[in-house]
Amino acid sequence: MSPKANERVALVTGGGGFIGQALLGRLLGDGWAVRNLDFVAGQIADPRLTHWGGSFLQRELLAEAMVGVDTVFHLAATKFPREADRDPLVDAQENIIGTVMMLDRAVEAEVRRVVFASSGGTVYGPPERLPVDEDHPTRPMSAYGVSKLACEQYLRLYDGRGKRPLSTLALRIANPYGPRQNIDKAHGAVTTFCHHAAQGRPITIWGDGSVERDFVHIDDVSRALVMAADAEVHGIQVNIGAGSGTTLNDILDMIERVRGARPEVTFEAARGFDVPRNVLDSRRAQDVLGWQPQVPLQQGVAELLTAFTPLPD
Repeated sequence: MSPKANERVALVTGGGGFIGQALLGRLLGDGWAVRNLDFVAGQIADPRLTHWGGSFLQRELLAEAMVGVDTVFHLAATKFPREADRDPLVDAQENIIGTVMMLDRAVEAEVRRVVFASSGGTVYGPPERLPVDEDHPTRPMSAYGVSKLACEQYLRLYDGRGKRPLSTLALRIANPYGPRQNIDKAHGAVTTFCHHAAQGRPITIWGDGSVERDFVHIDDVSRALVMAADAEVHGIQVNIGAGSGTTLNDILDMIERVRGARPEVTFEAARGFDVPRNVLDSRRAQDVLGWQPQVPLQQGVAELLTAFTPLPD
């Protein structure tokens, strides 16, 4: 379906995923016409949403999907963190080179802005100071983090190029959580812990539970992405996080407060690639996007436990 003359058109690569579905819903709610380029269509039905089945690595499909697009939200990645570490060469070939190809197509199509979903949890590596701001040294400990960082640098390289100069913005997103996150892939401690607790299943923790992370609700993430489309700044990186650290043991405490019982937990040996603490400084997001998190973690935990608790027979 063709967009109306007064509709802005967004292309979302990877719109079938967790962050992608939240972003599609918010864009549609804000009046955009949206194209989802992904193998997975997702569950949103709207006449202003079209599904372009395939991958951002397919050059002709990508070029066709970009015609008339104002903003590209590049969320797609062909590898999850563990998969990237198992095969760094393929990860680099697909995600770094694929992102450069996407930028070339965006310049050719005279796209106004590209917003890239980077990773605040992996690009920095072991923190020298907390909270971690955007000027902190970047020393990623995983192939996934290396490729995200490389993609950020290519965005900066392409910023300002083209007949109608392309502008870019990279959002370094902390640890997103919320409804509709894929439990089967075991991504996201908050969502996984709440699901297991609600279902009466044991929770596995690697280490002693003292690992500290910055958890940000998916509604806050999708809002930041949409706000990034019209930010006056470009060619920079912006942290998107709650700005406060929460340990895995803290999450267990929150679950216990809501349910009145502590979930069953199994502690395994710590993993070498887990950074002990990672908390993002999101003051730049407030300054340049006008964004700050709105959903408290305790509220998000209660929301998830309600969603995952089986209905009585």
